[in-house]
Amino acid sequence: MQAVTSPAPPLFDAPRALERHFGLPAFRPGQAEVIESVLSGRNTMVVMPTGAGKSLCYQLPAMLLDGVTLVVSPLIALMKDQVTKLNERGIAATFINSTLSDIERQQRQEQLRTGQFKLVYVAPERFRSESFLEAVKAANISLFAIDEAHCISQWGHDFRPDYARLGEARKRLRPPRTVALTATATPEVRDDITRVLLMKDPQVFAAGFDRPNLFLEVLSVSGDDDKRRACVKLAKEEGSGLVYCATRRQAEALYQAIKGEGVPTVLYHAGLDDRDRAKAQEKFMGKGNCVAVATNAFGMGIDKPDIRFIAHAGIPRAVEAYYQEIGRAGRDGRPAHVVLLFNHADVFTQERMIEANHPPPSVFADVWEVLQSRPDFDKGISALATAVGAHEQEVSAVLKHLERVGHLTRGARGEGELVFEFSQTKPLLSDDDTAAIWGVLTKRGARSNQVELSLDALALKAEVPLASVRRVLRQLETTGALKTRRPFAGRVIHCNTRSSFEALGLDLTRLRANEKQAKLLLKRITDYAYAKTCRRQFILRYFGEKRAGACQGCDVCVGPRLVLPAPLTARRGEMPSSKEPYVPPPHSARAASSLRQFRRDLSRALDMPAYILFNDASLYELAAKLPTNRFSFLKVKGMSEQKWERVGPKVIELCSLARAAGDMPMLAPDPPRRPPSRR
Repeated sequence: MQAVTSPAPPLFDAPRALERHFGLPAFRPGQAEVIESVLSGRNTMVVMPTGAGKSLCYQLPAMLLDGVTLVVSPLIALMKDQVTKLNERGIAATFINSTLSDIERQQRQEQLRTGQFKLVYVAPERFRSESFLEAVKAANISLFAIDEAHCISQWGHDFRPDYARLGEARKRLRPPRTVALTATATPEVRDDITRVLLMKDPQVFAAGFDRPNLFLEVLSVSGDDDKRRACVKLAKEEGSGLVYCATRRQAEALYQAIKGEGVPTVLYHAGLDDRDRAKAQEKFMGKGNCVAVATNAFGMGIDKPDIRFIAHAGIPRAVEAYYQEIGRAGRDGRPAHVVLLFNHADVFTQERMIEANHPPPSVFADVWEVLQSRPDFDKGISALATAVGAHEQEVSAVLKHLERVGHLTRGARGEGELVFEFSQTKPLLSDDDTAAIWGVLTKRGARSNQVELSLDALALKAEVPLASVRRVLRQLETTGALKTRRPFAGRVIHCNTRSSFEALGLDLTRLRANEKQAKLLLKRITDYAYAKTCRRQFILRYFGEKRAGACQGCDVCVGPRLVLPAPLTARRGEMPSSKEPYVPPPHSARAASSLRQFRRDLSRALDMPAYILFNDASLYELAAKLPTNRFSFLKVKGMSEQKWERVGPKVIELCSLARAAGDMPMLAPDPPRRPPSRR
């Protein structure tokens, strides 16, 4: 940890302010040095692990400095939680984000301008708004704080384009001091953050990654049954814990398995409604030995000190993401157990997800052609994916990219014209908003029994905020005075450009670079899973922190702690089932050899593992089928449009050479037919 040294006496009494405003008797390791740097006026880069107290590094300076501290945060739920806690301490804080109505946003921007808050939390997207930028310029900003700063870097595990624009925003606003904070940033990502933010000679703090109370373990599992047994064992023996799953389906299955053993368990994923997620979080936080089974949507801002174990039922996308998630264990300083349940098949799943998030040009072209065929597309992503014959995740990625570069615009969810049907029941016009909205509807529907109108148009004509429109409509539907048909619940897609796909001149270079980076990050977490040396040293080296000697706190150094019980059938004296070893199908030996050499050369050129290009099973399938064109290539198991874009033409060439040389697969003989029975 670097310390700021200055001969001048301190201008601020930080320890006294710590106790006065936050009720804390002392700083955690590293906090005092960071706060001193910020208060001295230095631009500061802070890398502290989850649970080390990063928030205090800007919240305490905010209380000591004149003016407003502007905090950029990517998560709405985390903003609300931080603001609530600050308000409970009597600190004037607020947030400005998309959950507010236009009127509320304008009011808070005006309060920001006039200095009525000490801290204002905003989402990075807010800097697109010119009115917001003008309000910030007029305010007395004393500190510009950027939380989750790794989102700035193209080379980080969670890059967000709006974060990358913060450097230009900072240049325009010219705050007297800036602090960028993250829990997960390698040295290369730290350099990228300071470059994008235009921070000259920043004071850099990066330490505290060693969590001696965490026991790190990787358990090789053969499939879902092993994962289930491991999670049940941890939940029954270790106490309160978190089980992270790759998909909602996996989370639901493990939730039922753990709950079925009588362990208090909650389920949390983005597919649940807000009320169920809030109830799950409240139960997990309030109950002692409770287990949360969740996707990675859960955990940001969770500060439960007694989490005794964290298990990952699927490989995370990066070491940074993994370290951030396991950092939620053992915050009370007592021992905790973190386990990665590793199956190499999960690597292939992550690889496919990466490819789906970085679609080939052919999918871009097909999506653009469909969108050009009509003024607005209002059928939803599922229908669009069906129309182009691609996966929904691919289509979603295409839309995000085209929207980001300005070629299309997507409306708010649930937009479009709604159909309102009147009933015989007369409504109770309980307030002015209800009367205004009912007046607009009845006037438009004077000649018929129904009205077609969008929510935005209704709000405009009634001169009522959109939030009030939704409230009044729910009230009218509940009382039976009105029925509402919502024909489309998605987002209308509008093309801002009318041209061929080729005329767009779309540059996908950065998209391909991001795909390569995502696969490199996946390779690094895979390397962690296969590590034969100290896992703690692996993580510390990854984040640029040195540590000597064996850790005595990982399965490599002291042996495994989690040993799975034998399957039930084996304990009863039966032979456990085992999978047959993989036997390649009859194939062309020449094609297999050529494909293997091609894969080896390409993996070296791209600096990525050979299995990411195509695995051995796919290699033998290609050598067996010897495809001759794109259609037959895509029919081979394991091949996709992404694979075709990357390796397809070369594979066709090598297979054609094998055919030309007469090296065709030797087909297995048909099984003998049973002679007809005589009667």
